[in-house]
Amino acid sequence: MTARQTILLVNPDWTGIGLQKQPQFKRIWQPLDLAIAAAMLEEAGFYVRILDNNIKHLSPRSLGKEAEAFDKVFVTSTPYDRWQCPSLDIGFFFQTVGQFPKNRLYIMGAHVTERPEAILKQSRARLAILGEPEQTIVDLACRDTLDEMPCDIPGIAYMEEGRLVRSAPRRFIQDLDCLPLPAYHLLPMDRYYYEFLGDRFAILEGSRGCPHQCGFCYLGMYGRRFRQKSLKRLLSETVYVRDRFHVKNIYFMDLEFGLNRDFVRSFCQGLIQEKMGIRWCCQTRVSDVDNRLLALMKQAGCSLIHFGVEAGSPRILSQTGKGITVSECVRAVSLARKNGIRTALFMNFGFPGETLADMEATIRLAIRLNPDYVAFHLIVPFPGTRLAREIKLDPEAFPAHLYPHYNFVHHDLGSLKSTLRKAYLRFYLRPSYLVRAIKGQALAGWGQGKLFLRVLRG
Repeated sequence: MTARQTILLVNPDWTGIGLQKQPQFKRIWQPLDLAIAAAMLEEAGFYVRILDNNIKHLSPRSLGKEAEAFDKVFVTSTPYDRWQCPSLDIGFFFQTVGQFPKNRLYIMGAHVTERPEAILKQSRARLAILGEPEQTIVDLACRDTLDEMPCDIPGIAYMEEGRLVRSAPRRFIQDLDCLPLPAYHLLPMDRYYYEFLGDRFAILEGSRGCPHQCGFCYLGMYGRRFRQKSLKRLLSETVYVRDRFHVKNIYFMDLEFGLNRDFVRSFCQGLIQEKMGIRWCCQTRVSDVDNRLLALMKQAGCSLIHFGVEAGSPRILSQTGKGITVSECVRAVSLARKNGIRTALFMNFGFPGETLADMEATIRLAIRLNPDYVAFHLIVPFPGTRLAREIKLDPEAFPAHLYPHYNFVHHDLGSLKSTLRKAYLRFYLRPSYLVRAIKGQALAGWGQGKLFLRVLRG
């Protein structure tokens, strides 16, 4: 570089997800992937800014004005916390990029990875980044002179004479310890929160990837190979956000936090020895926990565990490829409660072959498990998943801004939404649950409450 180049990384405002046929959470969490890329760019000598428009709420025109001062602009359709469950309507993404200079615009995210041609054509961006974005962002910042396409950079796609051209695939980052600490100094850290933990909040990751075979789970941004940071590195990141940014609440957003139980035990022991004084949560499989591990996690500050229970019908649960049983779900939630750890469950409707009786079994199981929180959703055949292949989904049959909102091959939307409303009403309006909420033992929080109201409105 002859002069210090300037790079803008943009996380769009997701207001548009309110237009979807089923609601999704819109949480104000750090775009971790952009923060890691920013740290890598700073190490390479660039001036970097992260614009998190979930917080700024700038208009598209104002965003365009902001971008004028930068040599390159990178925009994601899917920040890190949406890698697994991408938004179903990304109209907001196209509104965001509409005012950016097209010859300096680079796009990325799950939607871009799965549908690069449609999204490149509509956005008219210079290049698309496919898959895990951090290293590709740095390579493009360093090597794309804008004179000709850097086609030797792996993991990109672009349009050439009306046809899509892909470079060689990029390998997933093998050594996560080589990534720098996220550049959270470029974000307004006092604005992020999680209603189930509190403010002074941050997300971190200890691993990427998942080896399991869940047919509905989208792994295009992660890959199936499980890659884990070292114990020393994850502990140092935890200390970093606590000491530098005064973080008190952390969500470790690994797809499968408990996959390596020995690592979790050692990590908890490290948190205890360091007297870390934080509250944290994670998501893991019901088959990954036992009483001794949960007791240690509680001692180390674990306040909440997200479990994917998915379905109450043993037949449907086995068909998902999740590899868990109803009895394991009952055991895990019971043990977490015994050890004073709250639980939040994910449960879905609309699997192939699922009957009304199967859906009723899911509602009954949620009530039987009696977790602190439960989120019911309509299963989505995300492009790139086994479920999408099984129903012979053609993503190109949808406009560039849309994903399928539910399993429309096997189910009727009206019936599914009626079941969704019934599930929320029966779970959250139980007298026993309301008493717990009034006592402050199971308060669902404002974010959960807004989602609940939107479901009831249909």
